[in-house]
Amino acid sequence: MKTIKILVITVASFFALQGCMVDNQEQQADANTVEATPQKTILVYGSDECSHCVDFKDQLDSAGLEYTFYDVEKDQSKGDEMLMKVQRTGFQGYIRFPVVEVDGKIVVAPRFETVESAL
Repeated sequence: MKTIKILVITVASFFALQGCMVDNQEQQADANTVEATPQKTILVYGSDECSHCVDFKDQLDSAGLEYTFYDVEKDQSKGDEMLMKVQRTGFQGYIRFPVVEVDGKIVVAPRFETVESAL
């Protein structure tokens, strides 16, 4: 009788541990899924003196979005980089700040909602 109780407890413990392992694996899979979808890269070209740029950066900050800001008035190489990227898009017209790049797609003076929907 004692042997049967030990056997039942052993089998029950085995299945309980198996259930824990499956739950653990599912949680790890969920965590990996979240990590597999990183935020798209956001680059913002503009000027610290530009009120549109300051407002746009404030909106990105409020939304908790990570981005890199380049002040093209202080860094001429970034200004040249911005112009080259805009020219490659075929954009014709007056370039207004900010110029935003989301994962390689360039948008000149976008509304925040446009950039947010691209994410």
